[in-house]
Amino acid sequence: MTPNHDQTDGISEYWRLNRSGFEAIELANVLRAMRKVAGHLGPNVGRIEYTGMSRGGGAAIILEPSVLMGQYPVPPDKVDSVIGLVTHEALHRTEWSDHVWKLLEPTIRTLGGMSNVRLQKIVSVAEDIYVDLVADKTVFGLYTPKARNQAFAEARSKIHPRTPSLDALVYLWWTSVWGDNGGLESDPAYEAPLCRLSELTNRLREIIDLGKGVTDRCEKRAQVYLDTWESLQEALSSLAVIDKTLKWYPPTAGQKKTPADGAKKPTPRRELSPYVMHQIELQLALNSPDITPIIQSIVGHDNDDVVPTSRWDFSIPSRPVIDPHLVARLRAMFLNYAARKTIVNRGLLSGKVDRRRLYRAPVSGRCFHQKEKLPELDWNVTLLMDASGSMRGSKWRMVENTVGNLHKSLQGSRNHFQAYAYFEVDGVCMISQLIRDRQLLSVPPSGQTASGQAIIAVAYFMPKGRKRNLLIHVTDGESNLGCDVQYGIEYCRKQKIHLVTLGCAYRDRHAMKRQYGKSIQFVDHYGQLPRAIERLLRHTFLYGNKPHLFGDGTGRQAKADEQVILPPKEQS
Repeated sequence: MTPNHDQTDGISEYWRLNRSGFEAIELANVLRAMRKVAGHLGPNVGRIEYTGMSRGGGAAIILEPSVLMGQYPVPPDKVDSVIGLVTHEALHRTEWSDHVWKLLEPTIRTLGGMSNVRLQKIVSVAEDIYVDLVADKTVFGLYTPKARNQAFAEARSKIHPRTPSLDALVYLWWTSVWGDNGGLESDPAYEAPLCRLSELTNRLREIIDLGKGVTDRCEKRAQVYLDTWESLQEALSSLAVIDKTLKWYPPTAGQKKTPADGAKKPTPRRELSPYVMHQIELQLALNSPDITPIIQSIVGHDNDDVVPTSRWDFSIPSRPVIDPHLVARLRAMFLNYAARKTIVNRGLLSGKVDRRRLYRAPVSGRCFHQKEKLPELDWNVTLLMDASGSMRGSKWRMVENTVGNLHKSLQGSRNHFQAYAYFEVDGVCMISQLIRDRQLLSVPPSGQTASGQAIIAVAYFMPKGRKRNLLIHVTDGESNLGCDVQYGIEYCRKQKIHLVTLGCAYRDRHAMKRQYGKSIQFVDHYGQLPRAIERLLRHTFLYGNKPHLFGDGTGRQAKADEQVILPPKEQS
């Protein structure tokens, strides 16, 4: 692509294609890009989020959105700086910097007062130097200088040039690794310690080139830091310490990091509004396994009943039993009840006379035309199957057969058909596709029934732009997990999706009617499921979304309180 020279030059300008002028979409695009970058650095980087997101905790790297806000699309130089920061923090995790601190814990516990602060300051800067040296071995080393220069400026602002201090010493050491003095004049008191710290830098370079396991590198770094501390402890004792904040606390200390007395208060930063934050989470969920923000955007972010919802990709192959007679009936039904569109074929040798082609009669005789009415196969049919624990055994095998028959009947047509299953694992509602790349799949039924959230998730991802949308939900019981079913029913109504729930083999029909209202029909046992779906499709094709009752095959209509799909004579 051609770089946009109206913005400040940056490396990310040449590869970041997903950009937007809308704040929420652009910030979501940048965060998604940061996660992709971190994914190339190692498997244990952890979750990356903006300040204030951390939904459910577990975020390993927190980014300040204020450094990106103000101009959209975000200028590439700002993106480069954030990539450098993410690379630096991610390498701290992939190189196990926290493990190095744990190896130094026995020594840290023996030190007290300012000696502890001095050792931790040396180790903290040494680890920052080490991970940046690791980054310099890869293409990500092109991004770290921008983030490092900002860290230099922040450290420089805390130093008093006229007072020899440990802060100035480590700052001079830090900047000298990349051939700079950071705009600070060296003091004679720094010469001997700087020489020893330069040797430490060379030893860190050697550790990087060892190529051994990460545990060995951690042990060698810890030993090198202890050796350096032993040689510098007396020389550093005479230097003042400006920033007395501890960089690491032992896990058993039970204390929180607090800024040192007299330290500058953090500058107030511009925060994202709750609406923008929710929109960012929604944009990220569209291409993420975790689709909980999508559910929350529909039922409300303050709804405490919403449980985590995730896509499930670990499906197993399904081998259903195909009924050729049922497949033929379904295929004929889709063709017979499809809307018709008129196609005119002109320039024929026979048919009706085409006044527009009469001049061809004496030449070629192709002056006829013929009108044909072809079926317009534009149905969007989706099956949503309850795969809770009560569906194990023969019930689930009948579900697989139903999906297989419908899939077979719609092969080769323009009708869109998709099938999903939902179940619960450790309090998480899992949504799994049962058809992927024309292959039939299955899942192991387990857990509770989160019907409301499953209906919302499947309806949200149904293809848009179709005139006739049908969602058939098959379940064997009430919803007992997640948000109320009414949220799903109302969302389908707004999206003009015809939702029908088939309650199969459940005794307490009144309880299910209280949940689903007029959108539910009943089947006595799962052996009737394929025939029930066939009759449901036929009635939908004929009457659309109008309220309906299924007859019993004898000419009489079922009463309102006995809405059954199959007649009694077919239930044996």
